Amino acid sequence: MPQEMIPNDGYVALINPDGTAHTLKWIGVNRNGLTLNHPLGSDIANGRLYVVDIDTVRWFDMKTGQPMGAVAVPGALRFNDLEVADDGTVYATQTGGTDPGTWRVYKITPSGESSVLITGAPLNLPNGIAFDPKGNIVVVNIGNNDVLTFSPAGQILATEQAVDAGNDGLVVLADGTKYVSSVRQGTVSRIRPGQKAEIVASGIPSAASMTYDSKRNRLVIPMNDWNAITIVDLNAPVR
Repeated sequence: MPQEMIPNDGYVALINPDGTAHTLKWIGVNRNGLTLNHPLGSDIANGRLYVVDIDTVRWFDMKTGQPMGAVAVPGALRFNDLEVADDGTVYATQTGGTDPGTWRVYKITPSGESSVLITGAPLNLPNGIAFDPKGNIVVVNIGNNDVLTFSPAGQILATEQAVDAGNDGLVVLADGTKYVSSVRQGTVSRIRPGQKAEIVASGIPSAASMTYDSKRNRLVIPMNDWNAITIVDLNAPVR
């Protein structure tokens, strides 16, 4: 049954570093004060777990999992991913549809005020979002293989290309290296500063949004429709 027909049944699982489940419903085992419908992208900042939930940004206490707050954004259709600045400002992507006017990056201030920061081209079904080491905003598109860097004011600064299009996940390391996962092609591209993209992993079905395990130098990649994750060891040689 489609998610929209089962309101408030979303949950967040806690996963061990080896990929096994620690707590399947760390958030969502009960609905005491909880509203969580369809959580997608997430980020951790200032001791909080932030998630996008259709047209709403929600955040939870990282120690307890308890709800701490939420902001609904008027006019938003469905958020896909988000990144949170140190001051609590949230930047969220809306992938949208065939109308370029629905391709958006929203900015939500700590006081809850929302605005459209970027809309239309060069966005093309935007998905993953992250900050680079300079605090600029990096976005990947599903509609093409562009990896776009914007200033905090929304001005385009640079365009790079992943190997494949259909991109979902994005990780930017402290040295500026970018990793991009293609949900449509099942690959992971690496873009080192000033270099062309190269494939570092492939054969990952529906490689979706991902995160970086800095202690083990690994990418952790959920696989849409498989209820599973893939772990890519970046210490291993590229094949």
